[in-house]
Amino acid sequence: MPGSRLVFFWRNPMTDTNHTQRDVNLLIGTGGSRAILFGTGVVLALSQANFGKFRSIGGVSGGSMPASLIATNPDASALLKEVLKTDFDKLVTRRVSLLQFLAQVIRDRKPIDPPERVGALDATLMGQYFDTNVPDWPKLFWTMALSHQRPVIMTRNGVLHAQDDGVMASLSKNVVSMSAAIRATCAVPFLLDPVPWIDDAGEEHLLIDGGYSPEGRCPMSVPEKLFALEDSCLVVVNVGEDRSHLHQMLDKVFDTQWKDENVVTANLPDPAPANYERIIVRPALPISGSFKFRLSQREKWQMILSGYMSAVEAFEKHGLLSGCALHRARERGLQALLLLAGRRKPYLKDVLPTQLDTVFDGLSFTSQQLECSPVSSSADSK
Repeated sequence: MPGSRLVFFWRNPMTDTNHTQRDVNLLIGTGGSRAILFGTGVVLALSQANFGKFRSIGGVSGGSMPASLIATNPDASALLKEVLKTDFDKLVTRRVSLLQFLAQVIRDRKPIDPPERVGALDATLMGQYFDTNVPDWPKLFWTMALSHQRPVIMTRNGVLHAQDDGVMASLSKNVVSMSAAIRATCAVPFLLDPVPWIDDAGEEHLLIDGGYSPEGRCPMSVPEKLFALEDSCLVVVNVGEDRSHLHQMLDKVFDTQWKDENVVTANLPDPAPANYERIIVRPALPISGSFKFRLSQREKWQMILSGYMSAVEAFEKHGLLSGCALHRARERGLQALLLLAGRRKPYLKDVLPTQLDTVFDGLSFTSQQLECSPVSSSADSK
């Protein structure tokens, strides 16, 4: 007919899968302030997704902050407000300037492990922050540090480590305090103090940043070994390469070869578990450096929205977001981007619209989604 249009609808078969009964393991990888903010955006998107419940919530290094906070309180909107109001720079105390720190690292080249006992930054205030905001170990939360070049996984049920055969064995039945665990997983050698800890056998460990493990930024093998995989997916937040001069220099000094999810191969059972998949969320464009702690509200919002929009796209592709929920998620993201792009008088001051504070209000996981899930038998075998 004249004036009529023939419209073709193409349906992605991956989005036809019903995810209502599928569970999620969440892993927010390392990346300092980038991981905190980008990971927060992913959590906001995930709070609108269609899935059963969490089986685990893990965070390594900077990713441990949003992971532990959302595992403690299911209110995703409250996580956003907490991250926006927190001055990351005030969570550490500088002993020396960054220039002095770099000069020392370059002059005294040493291996990552064993680490120096005193770093350029004192993380005592970081520990106090988590003592206040996460006083008890959340049911689903786990994090990872490194000792003697081997991963040390800290959970609510004790401390584990991966043996040469890949089996998770117990190092301690005692729970590490949250403040010590977070300081340990964030303890970049030379930069932050390592955390001393003694296992049940009496061996002393100096725990350092879990991101320096052989698996790199996102140790996917940990949730894949500790938690049942059938009818689930693993959402991996990978902020990618840090292209800041400071981080590039540290990588050269430490000879760090960061691995990406495309080359990391977890020892999955053969045949693979039924209805299991990995969903990798990464920035479309490079974002600020990991060690940039002094951030304006605009800079924080930019990284949060980068995580949010990247996650919405990934979740749509894998069927976690569809229909009305997908439409509303996109609408919130577009509204926030438009508000962030606008400027208000006086133009010399970077004032954000007050409406931006309410775009993501009311987003929360249910209490049922944060119920405790049992670990798989591989964690209890030894």
